[in-house]
Amino acid sequence: MRTRLLAAASAFAVLLAGAAAPQTRRALTEAERQPVTFTAGEVEYDETRDLVIARGGVEAWQGERILRAREITFHRPTGRATARGDVVLMEPDGRVFFAEEAELTDDMREGVIRELRALLAEGGRLAAAGAVRSGGRVTEMARAVYSTCEPCRDDPQRAPLWQIRADRVIHDEQEKVVEYFDATMQIAGIPVLYVPYFWHADPSVKRKSGFLFPEFGTSSFLGAFWRQPYYWVISPSEDATIAPMLSARKGGVLFGEWRRRFNAGFATASGSVTYDPDETRWRGHVTSRGRFSIDETWRAGWDAARASDRTYLRRYRLGALDASSVLVTTPFLEGFGRNFYARADANLYQGLGSLDSARRIPVVLPRLYGAFFGVEDRFGGQWEGDLGVFATTRAAGTDTRRIASRLGWTLPFRGPIGDLWTVAANVDLLGYQVGGDPAATPVPGGESGAYGRAHPQVALTWRWPLLRAGATWGSQLIEPIVQVVAGPNTGADRRIPNEDSVDLEFTDAYLFGFNRFPGRDRLDGGYRLNAGLRGAWFLDGVTVEGLFGQTFRAAADDLYPAGSGLEGRRSDYVGRLTVIPSEHLTLSYRTRLDREDLSTRLADISATFSAAGRSLTLSYLAAPAAPAALQPQARREIGATLSGRLWGNWSGFVGARRDLKEEAMVSSYAGLRYEDECFAFLATYLRRFTSVEGASAGTDLIFTLVFKTVGEVGFSAL
Repeated sequence: MRTRLLAAASAFAVLLAGAAAPQTRRALTEAERQPVTFTAGEVEYDETRDLVIARGGVEAWQGERILRAREITFHRPTGRATARGDVVLMEPDGRVFFAEEAELTDDMREGVIRELRALLAEGGRLAAAGAVRSGGRVTEMARAVYSTCEPCRDDPQRAPLWQIRADRVIHDEQEKVVEYFDATMQIAGIPVLYVPYFWHADPSVKRKSGFLFPEFGTSSFLGAFWRQPYYWVISPSEDATIAPMLSARKGGVLFGEWRRRFNAGFATASGSVTYDPDETRWRGHVTSRGRFSIDETWRAGWDAARASDRTYLRRYRLGALDASSVLVTTPFLEGFGRNFYARADANLYQGLGSLDSARRIPVVLPRLYGAFFGVEDRFGGQWEGDLGVFATTRAAGTDTRRIASRLGWTLPFRGPIGDLWTVAANVDLLGYQVGGDPAATPVPGGESGAYGRAHPQVALTWRWPLLRAGATWGSQLIEPIVQVVAGPNTGADRRIPNEDSVDLEFTDAYLFGFNRFPGRDRLDGGYRLNAGLRGAWFLDGVTVEGLFGQTFRAAADDLYPAGSGLEGRRSDYVGRLTVIPSEHLTLSYRTRLDREDLSTRLADISATFSAAGRSLTLSYLAAPAAPAALQPQARREIGATLSGRLWGNWSGFVGARRDLKEEAMVSSYAGLRYEDECFAFLATYLRRFTSVEGASAGTDLIFTLVFKTVGEVGFSAL
C-alpha cells in the first residue's frame, strides 16, 4: 500500500521521530542529538518499504547542518538517506559540498558521496571522483584535486595556476588535518613535484602544529644549507617555531622563536645557537620584545638584542639585524597622561663595529624623564617643563651622573599690522658628577668632579605673513621671520662630558629655537639673531614653498665644532625648497651654503614621481666630513629607486646607490612580486659592492613561493 502526501502551497515539514539512527561510541553533541527536519514540495510515503520520498526543492537540516537536493529518500529502518540531483551539503563551519548523489545516515554524519566538489575556508576548492564520510569527522576521497585558485572566467576547463592531485585524500575535521597520498603538485597543469605523502592543516585553521615547508639555498659563508622549521601551537595564546639548519661548511644551527599573548600585552623571543668548527667556539644571538599595559596611563616593556660576536649576525644574514651597527637592550616603564609624559628605562649597548670596545661602551642605568604641559594661563601663555636623570658607567672611560631640568613659558600675541609675536622664556638647570677616566672616553670632553650649570634664556620672535590672493595666479605668501635670543655665554665647557650632543646637524630645521644641539650636554648661549624669509606660491594643483635664513652671534667662541656651519659670529646660509607641480611630482631641495663664497657645503636633493600605482625616486646627497659627529669622511652619493605595479598582479622595485666621491657603486637592489587569490611569488636581489665590518661584499638572491593555505617554500643564494 502506498500513501502520497502533497504540499500544494508551501513547504511540508516531517519529523522523523523514532528513526533508528546508528550510534557511534563518541558522545554526541546537543546539535547532533536533534532530529532531522526537512521541507519539500512533494512528499511520498511507501508503507511497504518504509520509505519517505521527498521531491521538489528538498531541504533537510539538523542543527546548523543543511542538506539540499532535488530528491531525498529516507529509509526508516536503517536510518539512511539518499540524495540525488544537485546535492548540496552545508556544514556549520561554512564548508559547502556539492555532489550528484549522496547516501547518508539520517544525522548526515556518515555516508558515500559521488562526484564530490567542495568549497572550503580561505577560498579552498576540492574535487574528487567519490568520497566516503565516517564518524561525522573523516572524509576519505578518491582521485582528488585541491587548489585555492579561482577557475578561469574565459575557460573554466583550463588548469588553475597550481593544484595538488592525489590518488587518495583524507580530511579529518576533528583534527583539522588534510592528508595526501601519492600527490603531485602541478603548475599550470604541468607536474613539477611528486611526494608519496604529505599533509597540511585544514584551511579553516589559523594555527596548527606541524612541519612547515623547508628553506634551502647556498651562501658564500655557509655553503649549501637546508632549514626545516617546525611550528608548535602550545596553547590558544602561545606558539613557537623551532628551525634546525644544516650547512655544508659550518655544520648545524638551531633557530627558535617563541610568542605569547596575554590579556594585558604580549612577549616574544627569538634566537639561534651554533658551534663554529673553524673557530672552535659557540656562537649565537637572542632578541626579545614585550609590551604590557598596567592601566590606561602606564605601560611597561622591553626590547632586547644580543649577539655572541660582532660578525655573527652579518655572516648568517639574520634579517634586519645583519645591518645593525649596535644592539640595544632597553627595559622601560612609561606613562601617558592628558598633560604629562613620564619614562624610566635603562640602556645596555653592544657595538658591532671593528673599532668598538666593550670596555668603553656605556651602560645607562637608570635614565628617568618626565615632562608636563600646562594649560593656558590668564595671560594667554603656556608653561611646560621636564626633569631628567641619567647615569652612564664604563669599564674604561668616563662615568657620568646628570640631573637636568628645563622650564619654559610661551606667550603668542598678534601685532597691530597683522604681524605675529611670540615671547618665550627658558631656563636649563643641570648638575653633573663626573668620574672614572675621562681621557679614555671616545666622546669629546670630560673632567672628574662635580659641576652645576644654570642657563636662562629669553627669546622674542616676530613674523609677518603677507598673503596675496589672486584668481589666475593663485595665492602668494611672503613671511619674514626674525628671532632674538638672549642668554649668558656658555662656551664648550670641556669639563662636562658630551654624551648626548655629538651629532650636531645645522639645517633649516634648526634655524630657530633655544638650542641647536640634540641634547643638553652642550647648550647654545650668548646673544644671537636668527633671521629667515619664508615664501610660498599656491596655484591650482601647484605648490612652491621655501625658507632661507642665517644666524648671527654677538660673540664667537669654540662652542661649535669646525665644519658644523655655526662656528664664528656668522653662520652658513641654510635653506629648503619644495616644489609640487602636480599631484604626481614632488621636488625637494635642502642646502647649506658657505657664508663667504656661497659654495655648497650640504645638498640633499630628491625628486619623486608617482602615477598609476608606480613611483620613481631620485636622490643626491653631498655632506661634509664631521669628525665630531663620528663621520670622518665627506659623502657624495646618488640614488634611484623605481617601484610599483607593473601589470596585472605583478609589482616590483629596482634601485641603486653610487658613491661619486670614490667613483664606485655602493649597492644595487631589485625585487619582483606576483600575488593573486591563491599564489604569491617573491624574488629579491641585493648586491653589496663594499665590505662592512667583516662581512664581505656579495650578492643576496632570495626566491619565495607561497601556495596559500598549503605553505611556502624559499631558496636563498647569499
